Amino acid sequence: MLDILAPGLVAGMIVTAAHAPLGIEVLKRGIVFIDLATAQVVGLAIILLGLWLEDPVSIVRQGVIFGAGVMIALFFRWIERQSPDEQEAVIGSSFIVAASAGLLVLANDPHGGKALSDVLSGQILFISWGNILAFLPVYGIFAIAWLIDPRLRSGVGFFILFALVITASVQLVGVYVVFASLILPALAARKGKGYVLWRAYLSGAVAVIAAILISAAADLPAGPFLAVCFAISAAVMRLLYRNKTLLT
Repeated sequence: MLDILAPGLVAGMIVTAAHAPLGIEVLKRGIVFIDLATAQVVGLAIILLGLWLEDPVSIVRQGVIFGAGVMIALFFRWIERQSPDEQEAVIGSSFIVAASAGLLVLANDPHGGKALSDVLSGQILFISWGNILAFLPVYGIFAIAWLIDPRLRSGVGFFILFALVITASVQLVGVYVVFASLILPALAARKGKGYVLWRAYLSGAVAVIAAILISAAADLPAGPFLAVCFAISAAVMRLLYRNKTLLT
């Protein structure tokens, strides 16, 4: 059983490791829905590509999908500079427009329901080692850039790194898990006005392990259940450290 679940567990851990610092940065900036909007736009690109090209070569597919992710991220950066007080409204509107467009283009597609479910919920239990290896360089580039040059955590550098990671993660785990794994572990890491990064890692890791094992054993949809586990793990983490603080 574990050999079958291993790729999903590894993919979940990689996504969690990359999303923890990004999620904290998102909360610091106060642009919570940027991940959901970016993920939804990337999801729309995946849907449209599937309708327009039956079996595109990998380089074309990834070029289009990553291009969509970077373009929307740069658009959000432009809004941040030009009209920061409207940024969150634009981000939220972008999400709902992309989500609605996805529903419209799939309205008359007999396989539209499955295509939409795959984009939103993902198929983490069916991830292969090949899928992981295909996106591993993206996460590696992000980790190196994030750790070596802190200047890339601000300005346009942040938006580009964010877009690259989100675009890879949507293809691995789906829109719902992308949002949950960015925001909920970051909330678990909150301490006063700051954040404790290892709490985000721990909260996310516990959620991934529990969700993969339980969903496989109980035959539950892994993506939605993983999102729920991220929420439960974050709530427990906050409660534990809140009580510890009160006792001390």
